[in-house]
Amino acid sequence: MGSISKVVGLYQMTMRYMLEHFFPDSVLEIDGDRSLIDWDLVSREPFYRLIDDPDRLSVGIDWLGSRLTFQPGSPIPLLPSERKLLEIIVHALDRRFRGLFDQGVDDRLERFHFQTEDLIIADYLATPNPQRVAAALKALRVAALSTYENRRVTTGALLLGTAHDPTTPGRETPEGAPRFNARLTAIKGFHRLCDGLRTVFLVDHRGELVRVADIGLWAARVQKESPPEHLCPRPYLDHARATISGGHACLVLSPSQEIKIFADGEMRFSFSDGRWRLLDIASKFAIWREAVETSDGEFLARALFQAALNLSEARMGALLVVARDPENDVPQLIAPIDRIKEVAAAEEDPDSEGFSPRLVKRTLHRAVRGPHISQIEPTVLEAIASLDGAVVIGSDGELLTFGAILRINPEVLDLSRSVHGARTLAALAASRHGPVLKISEDGNVTMYLKGRRLWEL
Repeated sequence: MGSISKVVGLYQMTMRYMLEHFFPDSVLEIDGDRSLIDWDLVSREPFYRLIDDPDRLSVGIDWLGSRLTFQPGSPIPLLPSERKLLEIIVHALDRRFRGLFDQGVDDRLERFHFQTEDLIIADYLATPNPQRVAAALKALRVAALSTYENRRVTTGALLLGTAHDPTTPGRETPEGAPRFNARLTAIKGFHRLCDGLRTVFLVDHRGELVRVADIGLWAARVQKESPPEHLCPRPYLDHARATISGGHACLVLSPSQEIKIFADGEMRFSFSDGRWRLLDIASKFAIWREAVETSDGEFLARALFQAALNLSEARMGALLVVARDPENDVPQLIAPIDRIKEVAAAEEDPDSEGFSPRLVKRTLHRAVRGPHISQIEPTVLEAIASLDGAVVIGSDGELLTFGAILRINPEVLDLSRSVHGARTLAALAASRHGPVLKISEDGNVTMYLKGRRLWEL
């Protein structure tokens, strides 16, 4: 085949794009490169090799005669799920590259029919017939660009991991059943058959439609575990439960036009703002739980994290702060008029003035009488968190304030004014007093600690 140096250079650029797609803060550096690369030489070399840094803060990639260094750009080491995704990205690109020259590569032609990002997702899920995952994702992406009667389309599909539908054992897919792919989106009535929230399409191993099913009833009949072990946004508990066992995967186009993927009982990936995000909610919750460090186990950490997921799904901005040392942190974080204890004391004082804004704060704080987070219903916690301002809770679970505008250190403001919004500035400042969850109106959940961002969902 002769020199393939230009093709290798093109695929190195593609790898950089793929890594930036899944890891937007990452940096890929080329440490060594051969100016001339022959296919005969490359075909005799190992496909690729990953070399982990002892601190797990970077990974070396030996591929096609070059040494690349991948740095994720995170202050914490790579999570196991992120390390797995990195290897799958390299493996997928290597197979695609070798498929150009080697006709013996499996599914070489099919890999040029779908977007590389979707094939990477399919390889990560490792379901039977991964091409049906890529085909379903293409269908959802086309549906996201469509409207029906001037409304955005929502839909979903449950890709069966078993040979037959577990609720109807032995039933065969009807002859001539259509495949779940982008062609179906051209059928006008297709968008009305299921909404993705309550009903989904069942898709068999061949990628053919089996039937439309109620996801809640289907999950209750098939899965014995309830609820899912991992945290999940409230509207999608049934979707997560449906995938706990059996190798099933659920793909949903949500009302916010975000594609969500559920597998192994949790929400694995989401597609929004033009890129895929690996969520790994379980690992990120473990980091949050360790940072909260409460004496009552994980109740406080779980309650706040679940509220953040629900607010994110509702596209409501919020700021949840856990003050590790309330006695010292409260005076630095919260103005006296915003402190629940201060307002309660003024309320008992007959000589206190009843004018705004103190009267407004009394009225709001009187609406929530539970002094401890365990006495506040989850939906009430989400309601007070959705108010302008922050919710601050002591490490013992005591509700210190809500709807409060936090005091920001001027040094943080000066350094970050040009690159961050007000909520992010408040999160950075508050994280010096304890762990913080920031929920953006675009659906992202971010954890801050000690003035740094640790992760983002």
